[in-house]
Parts: sequence; C-alpha cells; structure tokens
Amino acid sequence: MGGPGLPTGIAGGLVHNVGMSDQQPNPAPEPTYAVPAMEYLDASPPSAQAAPRRTRRWLPFVLGGLAFLVVLVGLGMVVGDWAARNVEMRALVSQIEVSEQAMADTQLAVRAAFEEYQGQDALSDADRAALDEKLQAAAAAGLVGVTAGGDKVAAVRVLGWHSDISAAQEAYLAHNQAWQDYLGKAAKDPAEFGVTHEQVNSTFAAAEQPMRDAVPSPDVFDLMTKVDVIYAPSPSEDSGPTQAA
Repeated sequence: MGGPGLPTGIAGGLVHNVGMSDQQPNPAPEPTYAVPAMEYLDASPPSAQAAPRRTRRWLPFVLGGLAFLVVLVGLGMVVGDWAARNVEMRALVSQIEVSEQAMADTQLAVRAAFEEYQGQDALSDADRAALDEKLQAAAAAGLVGVTAGGDKVAAVRVLGWHSDISAAQEAYLAHNQAWQDYLGKAAKDPAEFGVTHEQVNSTFAAAEQPMRDAVPSPDVFDLMTKVDVIYAPSPSEDSGPTQAA
C-alpha cells in the first residue's frame, strides 16, 4: 500500500505549477537610447578667440576730419606768417621814413646856411666863421636825429625765418651808419659838406632792392608805394650837400 495521497485538485494544481516553473519567461526587450551628438566647447579665453571682423564705418570720417584739420592748420600758419610779414615790414618802412626825414631835415638846414651867403662873391672871415658855425650846428643836430632814426630801425623785431626783411633792415642800417659817419665828420669840419661821400650814396642804392624784395605779396599796407617815395629821385640842387638821403 502506498502512503497517504493528496487530494486530486491539489495534486493537479501542483502539477500545473511545476510545469509553469520549468518554463523560462521571455526576457524583456532592452530599451534603446538615442546617443546625443557630442559637442565640443572652446575652453580658450575670450581674448584668444578670433573676433569677427567688423567694418569700421567711422574710420573714413575720422581720417577725412584729420586731413581737413591738417589743411586748416597749415593754411592758418601760412596766413599768419603772411600777416606777420606785413606787420614787420610796415614797422620797418615806418622807421626808415623817420630816419630819412632826419636826413632830409639836415640837408635842408645845410642848404639854408649856404643860401644865406650864396650871393656874395667872397666871404669875409666873420661871414666864413658864422657859416661854419651854422653848418656845424646843422651837422650836430642832424647827427642826433639820424642816430635816433637808426636806433628805431634797429629796434624793429623780425622773426628769425623772415630773412628777406632782416636783409632789408641790415642794408638800410648800413646806409644810416654811413650818414652818422658823414655828419660826425662835418660837425668837426664843415668842409665835409662840400665833399661827396661815396659810402653814403652807395649804401643808399644797395638798400633799395632788398627793401623791395621784402615787401610781402599781397601788399596790404601799400608798402611798395612808400618804398617808391623813399627812392624817388630828389630834385637837382645847384648848391649844398649832394649826399643821398
């Protein structure tokens, strides 16, 4: 006889369960994942990265403005230099006129002294002494005036690069100095008024062209006309000193 048996229903259930446990369940499908594309970041500092080129639209305007400024400054310098030349030359010519007037006044005084005794055939010793005294006085007074005129000419300030005006100034000062030498001698010996002093005449002629060359163009103050007056031929005289003023 066998051992005690199990109920049929239970046994059948066990048999069925055993059969189920022997069968392996189908594995679940593995999930698929989309692999994202790798992105590479530039870890270099911003200054090392190439900056995008930008068109500097303001650059032509800046360059144009600078060019205009340079032209404007250059034009201002040219105009300023021209104005300075006119002012300097006007001052120089004005002082030369003062010097020339002192020379002319001296000539007039000397001529007046000679004319006082002109009609006499022979001068007495007293008249000769009186004439000499008047001539010496005219020479001494003239020397003071001409020297003062020369000092005023020399005092005219001229910019260093205005060499033409400086040349005119120096040329005329040589003429003024020749007159001072002439009058200094005449103040001691009135007979000097009867002698032609070539240095006086030659320095006067030598100063003409430098003076004309120094007149600026355009000539704002009509300086060339004044130079023409200075060098206008003096009327011929029958007596008296013939030195060029």
